[in-house]
Amino acid sequence: MFGAIPIGGWARLGAVAAAALCLCLPGDASAGRLIFPLTFNDAGYILTPISVNGTPEIPAIIDTAATIAMIDGRAAQRAGIDAPPADEIRVPVFGLLGQREFPLIRIGSISNDNVWVLQLAAAYNNREPMPGASLVIPAVSFGGDVLDFDFPAGRFSVYDGRPQNSSGNSGRGSLTIEGGLMFTDISINGVKGRALIDTGSPFSFINSEMARAAKAQRDDDKTQRLQGATGGSLAVSVASVKRLSVARFNISRLNMVIADPAMFDDLGLRDEPVMLLGLDLLSLFRVQIDRRRGHLILTPKEEGRSVVINLNARDTRIPQ
Repeated sequence: MFGAIPIGGWARLGAVAAAALCLCLPGDASAGRLIFPLTFNDAGYILTPISVNGTPEIPAIIDTAATIAMIDGRAAQRAGIDAPPADEIRVPVFGLLGQREFPLIRIGSISNDNVWVLQLAAAYNNREPMPGASLVIPAVSFGGDVLDFDFPAGRFSVYDGRPQNSSGNSGRGSLTIEGGLMFTDISINGVKGRALIDTGSPFSFINSEMARAAKAQRDDDKTQRLQGATGGSLAVSVASVKRLSVARFNISRLNMVIADPAMFDDLGLRDEPVMLLGLDLLSLFRVQIDRRRGHLILTPKEEGRSVVINLNARDTRIPQ
């Protein structure tokens, strides 16, 4: 049985990628280390306060699966950004439901207490709802060798060099970057595949090819309507998974959304066993993305020898 869920991600997978970002970081308060506080909202999004053009701070998402920033039209207006003319250059942005085109604008500055960024290229969104936050910023916008999402400490930091403060309890997995998007190797019920690392999605899901290959058991009773990032509808079902392996960790007995979004077609992944790795699973760890060396380093919240984490439907934000 399939249900329809609102789901989105229009600030994801932009074809213009890094060439559309024109950033200047004139320094920070921590000698080469940029720091952002992180908080979860009730819907499961991770947010940080950001001032746009010096106006009062608004919640923003720092998204590893975005390649161009996106700002809501009303937030842009409050920041003194005029609506672009009808003939403004438009940029294709690929979300879960497929490609959309939005006018391209430039934000004068974004800042918090520690970071100041000038001239950020962004897609101007005055037509699609953005319930996650009115501003989405690509995590790669801030440069740095390491993107460090310390979820237990409520902090995101960016710095050069090696991942800091990893421990003997950490696990190291692969990291590949394709078109500005970051993937890691995973396996589900022993079936190998790839996962898109997505800090802009509250929940994780697998595609039908992975579900079939891994013999995931569909659970009709737990198929629900779920809220996603930026609007739209996508048919999904829910299945029980015995084991997900990522880095050296095994996450056992979890309920997983099955979905086949248009973005997997756009990326040429439809016939591969693939997964989107969202915050319901990522937030169990400190997540350090070592872009320079090609590693994903996970450190669990709880120190100890155990590497098995048990999840139920509530933990994965699927209503029971």
